[in-house]
This record gives sequence, C-alpha cells and structure tokens, in this order.
Amino acid sequence: MMNAELNTTLRIPHSVFFLLNLGILLLAAGLLHKLPAFQRGDTKTFRYLHTRLQRSVGFFRFIWPLGTTPVAILLLLILYIPGWQIGLAATLAYLCAALSERGIKLKMQRPRPFESLPNVRMGQPKPPHDPSHPSGDSLRVWFLALIFPVAFGLSPWVYALSLGTAASLSLGRIALGVHYPLDVLGGAGLGILFAGLAILSYQLFTGLPSSIFSL
Repeated sequence: MMNAELNTTLRIPHSVFFLLNLGILLLAAGLLHKLPAFQRGDTKTFRYLHTRLQRSVGFFRFIWPLGTTPVAILLLLILYIPGWQIGLAATLAYLCAALSERGIKLKMQRPRPFESLPNVRMGQPKPPHDPSHPSGDSLRVWFLALIFPVAFGLSPWVYALSLGTAASLSLGRIALGVHYPLDVLGGAGLGILFAGLAILSYQLFTGLPSSIFSL
C-alpha cells in the first residue's frame, strides 16, 4: 500500500488515494495466476461463472463494443469537451495504462480460456488474438467509467450506472470465454490505478477538486 505520508505531502483526496491503492491491490491479485494453486482456483472459478452466465451471452455480446479500443479513443476525445486539462490528463494516463497492459501481456503470455480449456464457448463477435492477461477491455471500461463522471460533473447516480456497466462488461469477458477471473481483476486494477492517477494529476495541475473525488 502507498505510504500515508505521501498522501499528506501531496494532499491527495482520500477517495483518489483509495482508487490508487485499490488499483494496485487488484493488479497484484491478478498476477497470482502464476502460482499453481491460484491458477487452479482461477480455472475452477472461470468454469463456474462461464457456465452460469451463458444465459446472458446475448447481453454481453451487445455491450462488448464498449470495451474496445475504437470506442475508448472516441470517448477520450469527448473528454476534451469540458476542458483540455482533464482530456489531456486522461489521454496520457490511458496511454501509460495501454503500454503497461501490452507489456504485461507479452511477459505473461497466458493463453485464453477458449484456447486452453475444453468445452469453452468463445462468444465474442471478433475473436481475440493476443494473450489473456490482463484484460484490456476491463482496463478500458473501468478507466473510462471512473473518468467520465469526474470530467462532466455527473451525479452519483450516473456514477453508479457507469460503474455497473463496467462490472457487467467485466463479467462478460468471462461469459464470452475470453478471460479468466484473475485476468479481469488485473485489467480492472490497471484501469482503476491509472484513472486515479489521471484524476490526481488533473486536480494537482488545476487546483480544482472534482465533484466526487474531492474528499
């Protein structure tokens, strides 16, 4: 966990400090798949969820585009509407997150569930061709779900809807057979961590607290 003295020195809002720590925790949890015991547990959890979620595959296929790179780029451009500062902070943070994701994928080289497990249905409209860990779609959707309400000053109810969408899309990665649960946790951790860094850099640069992450 990050040192509390850093929080005091930089005057990091407690909610942003929470995001940074949560992101690091989830990212670290995702890497546990390298340990045999956790890998077995991850596989069992995947099989259970993948089977139970098959009834909702149509819904998960419908929302799948929300986690793709083209949609992420479009939404990043929209973030410049309320102000170039938050748009630039989000863009730079996203680029760092995407590079981190690519580096981890190349290092881990984890096969996708539908590639390595029998009787797993690959339900994604466009088959993926890169390694499984971490989930890039989970990264993008959690990153944007946290950034957008800050940029536009949206209400907590909209924020809850945004986070619910991110959670649903993350579950969809398992339902569609393209990611293990720990892949999803790792991707979500990256998205949350860099969203926190984007919000923090925006607040430090402008001196303006966001409506939600000012506490």
